[in-house]
Amino acid sequence: MKISRFDFQKKDFKLEEDLDFSKETFDPTHIRGIKNTHVVVTGADYDDYLILNIKIKSDVIGVCSYTLEDVDYKVDISTSLTFTYNEDEEDTIHIDTPIFDLDPFILDLIVADVPLTLVKKGAKLPTSGNGYRVLTEEEYNQEQANKVDPRWAALDDIDIDEGE
Repeated sequence: MKISRFDFQKKDFKLEEDLDFSKETFDPTHIRGIKNTHVVVTGADYDDYLILNIKIKSDVIGVCSYTLEDVDYKVDISTSLTFTYNEDEEDTIHIDTPIFDLDPFILDLIVADVPLTLVKKGAKLPTSGNGYRVLTEEEYNQEQANKVDPRWAALDDIDIDEGE
């Protein structure tokens, strides 16, 4: 989605577009893909600043933290971003040209909105399986305290006379 600062000098200018993020790569343990994204952008240009009001509706395919299965997650974001040419300004996004691509900012907003821990409806944590078992922290600590190091276990069999 290309944005031109000059368009936002017009009163009540509105930009609406469906974006395709199907070719993007994501962290496979967080997001598997984005099905569709609809964006509405309004805003105003104030000489040094371009303030954009962005509304994003998107369908994301997340990953269940318990089962690693796909989870559908709806993203609904309303936010404002402030852009400027001035590199010294804080709390603003620096741009070099009056025409720029808004897609990376939209993608960042979507990814940031998806929780790191998603749980599919009805999913439960596994209790054990082939080659593993789930312990509480207390059970693990108790096992570690009772564990004998096999490298030193052979010394237990040696009979030492202390009187000689």
